[in-house]
Amino acid sequence: MKIAEKNNTKKCLLFIDLDGFKQVNDSFGHSFGDEILIQVAERLRTTVRSQSLSSQDPTTLLEHNLARLGGDEFSVFIENAQDPAIAINVAQQVIQEIERDFVLGNKTIKIGASIGIAIYPDSAANAYALLQMADVAMYRAKTDGRGIFRIYSPEMGNKMRRHHYLLEEMRLALVNQSFTLSFQPIVHVEDCSIDYFESLVRWNHPVEGEITPSEFIPIAEDSNLILPLGDWIIHEACRQMAAWYNAGMKKVRISINVSGVQLKHRILHPWIMDILNKTGLPPKSLLLEITESCFIEATKETITQLELLREEGIQIAIDDFGTGFSSLSTLADLPIDVIKIDRLFIEQANEKSKYNKILESISELGNKLSLKLVAEGVESAEQFELVRKLNIQCVQGYLVSRPETSRNVGSKVLKQNLNHIALTGTNIWLPHSQDSQKYSAF
Repeated sequence: MKIAEKNNTKKCLLFIDLDGFKQVNDSFGHSFGDEILIQVAERLRTTVRSQSLSSQDPTTLLEHNLARLGGDEFSVFIENAQDPAIAINVAQQVIQEIERDFVLGNKTIKIGASIGIAIYPDSAANAYALLQMADVAMYRAKTDGRGIFRIYSPEMGNKMRRHHYLLEEMRLALVNQSFTLSFQPIVHVEDCSIDYFESLVRWNHPVEGEITPSEFIPIAEDSNLILPLGDWIIHEACRQMAAWYNAGMKKVRISINVSGVQLKHRILHPWIMDILNKTGLPPKSLLLEITESCFIEATKETITQLELLREEGIQIAIDDFGTGFSSLSTLADLPIDVIKIDRLFIEQANEKSKYNKILESISELGNKLSLKLVAEGVESAEQFELVRKLNIQCVQGYLVSRPETSRNVGSKVLKQNLNHIALTGTNIWLPHSQDSQKYSAF
């Protein structure tokens, strides 16, 4: 760095993190993973030499410009980076090399690489900071899709500082029980009776106020903090639903979103059943929502666990359906009871015929498979009417209701039409509309 400063030259560091390597270790063991790392190192050494970046110690023959930082992280140092294209070419070659099949015994393994690039002195003023900024850029590559590279910019540093700040604040919020749940009703199109409530976590920060789930949930998932947070969510949601069940809401379910991280780290059947036993909620009153993309990546063991839960009476929903690029034909093989159609299709169906046709196909297939259909994001009377014409049974969205506190739900549902609750085990939740009277005719 001192030489670069004296000669006014630029140097560059590539921070390389392997994509999918943890799954290799989990599936085949650490010894197998170590052999893959040896092959990765050899491919990186070949790349360094082919790009004329090699600088070996004459005694040990160790490569100065290539290092393993730990675990599945490596770095490549470029001594002369006056032209940024040099670093880009190296990054592209590394990605191509790592994406080639790894063959070990009779097994073929596919992994990838995400790369962060930091340039001295543009990105950092010393070696330690250069490594940090390359790490920040690598993290951006991960979040932008993996298998790509990103060059550090100051905006990335701001985002990383925000990430670490919120991570620490979330840890404190868990200890201080600062999270709360809101509940959004999903109602039947035909009569607006409540089918279930979706439980949604909320975080009211003491300084910043409301922090949106779209900001803090991805951070929780990246850090595995979603595990203790998810434990709290499902326990609190089941506790609340048990109270409503005992108050007469015996035909209503509570739904809980389960993330991909939880699917990998929790053995679903004993985990869920233990919480139900502790809260006193019958299994028939619970619905688990899992996104389509998680189903695509689900292991056989996960599918088995979901089937066991269904045998207990718990229902399973595929959430955000239509965004994960799975085939409609795969629905017949999934252990599901409910299809939640992504809001994108509802938003576009009245304006673009192709979305309307896709909705028709989903509705037709869902009904043939005896799956309940839920339209997400219904915000207008026109969308409600479209859903009704397509024989989609249930709706969720701001037209019906925004997420409500448990107190507001109790006031609206449990203090009105008590005879109706006693007879049906549910209640009516009319849409928020000046024309709400017309919905009672459905």
